[in-house]
Amino acid sequence: MWPFLVVADLHGHPAAQKNLESLLERRKYEGLILIGDITQLGPLDAIRELFEHVSKFGIPILSVPGNCDPKETPEILEELGINLHKKCVKIGKLPFVGLGGSNVTPFNTPLEYTEAEILEELDSLVKLTEDNNFILVTHVPPFGTQADLLPNGTHVGSKSVRKFIEKHQPLLNLCGHVHEARSVSQLGRTIVVNPGPLSQGYAAEFSVEGEEVNTELIRA
Repeated sequence: MWPFLVVADLHGHPAAQKNLESLLERRKYEGLILIGDITQLGPLDAIRELFEHVSKFGIPILSVPGNCDPKETPEILEELGINLHKKCVKIGKLPFVGLGGSNVTPFNTPLEYTEAEILEELDSLVKLTEDNNFILVTHVPPFGTQADLLPNGTHVGSKSVRKFIEKHQPLLNLCGHVHEARSVSQLGRTIVVNPGPLSQGYAAEFSVEGEEVNTELIRA
């Protein structure tokens, strides 16, 4: 079984698209997971253009929007057939549960939610999967982990994402948002992966065999 490729935080940077194509040319993947901030506040056509470039590799793609993507991004992802935002989707037998955007930031970005909204949405989504061995894809990382840690020691992730993970213990949480917090860590049995920003050449891979998860941070 081939691994999945995981990327986040492209922010419309030309290098990000080049890095993604370079990674996809390097080896065969089971699928591609995009964890949001594909653009820097738009334009929406940049999402379509990116999809045109990566769809030629012929692998399944799933994506959630980031907080810096326009509010209409979920509709574009749905149009392209790759939307995971507020959905449960399977690739093969592996279920993915996704929620894009972030908790409230000081920057008033387009896709932000209160902690109450995040928890309500995640709780409704988990009912869509009968398999507890699911992959949780959230743009924002769980609070109080290596994945949300700023260099000054401040944690800026979502307390609701953390609460949900502690309660449901998915196999894996793929997240981004905090560029400086590229890491692989653990929250209970859940492995938490922040691949770092693709705009800087960072990415990650993961594979699942039963309940065993293998992850690796990589570079383009």
